[in-house]
Amino acid sequence: MRIRSFKMERMKPMNKKEWMNQSKSAHNLCMFFCLLLMILPVSLQAQAPNGVVGEVSLLAAEWKDYWECREDAWIIDQEGTLTCQMEEVLQKNGKKRVRGMGYLWTRDEFSDFVLDVEYRLSPQANSGIFFRADPEDPVQDGFEIQLLDDSGIHQAGGKLNAKKLNAALYDCQSPSIDVANPAGEWNELRLTCRGSFINVELNQKIVNQIDLRRWTDSKRNPDGTANKFERPLSKRRSAGRIGFQNHGKQVWFRNVRVTPLNL
Repeated sequence: MRIRSFKMERMKPMNKKEWMNQSKSAHNLCMFFCLLLMILPVSLQAQAPNGVVGEVSLLAAEWKDYWECREDAWIIDQEGTLTCQMEEVLQKNGKKRVRGMGYLWTRDEFSDFVLDVEYRLSPQANSGIFFRADPEDPVQDGFEIQLLDDSGIHQAGGKLNAKKLNAALYDCQSPSIDVANPAGEWNELRLTCRGSFINVELNQKIVNQIDLRRWTDSKRNPDGTANKFERPLSKRRSAGRIGFQNHGKQVWFRNVRVTPLNL
């Protein structure tokens, strides 16, 4: 068998211009990787509260590190239950009414996450869980899962819009079933947000499944009914704060935990 031989050629020395070009390319590549290493940790930290990875208990001993509200508006009692304080206000018509002292907001923003919470409503209570919201205008720049004593409102003669019932995506999509416990009893709610998909579980039953991409028109739901939102849900922010509302009657929360999903 004939074996072919190969003649090795000596590499041609680079001139000064070629050497400078190659050195510049190597420098640029090094700078790129350095910048990538600097940016990556910042982006990861922005996706989790206070840089914490995994499940976070938002009612821990230092709970105010995670939340902000009007001074003394929300308190945690000895049993670890979070509740909004009430106040008497004078309305424009001269009549007095009792209402909650405002919203409670997380200090951090969340995009994709699982929120686990137990809540209890007083009779005829109206509350809500906001998410991906701007505290400056949560109604028009955020989303809300309604918390409502449906039975109490009905017995009092109130009108019930299906898209404003308990566990509804407020004014947009009604729950598929009613599995809420009566006023005064605790309910377990799990809210899962992943991209445009929103899933609501109440007392371990799936009660609402939402695809935000279906809301493409201003002030209109996919089924043709009207809502009050100027901006279609499909075009709203993908990250924002989580908030608890008190709309006039006492409401309580406990065992509040959030788990970021985008890490």
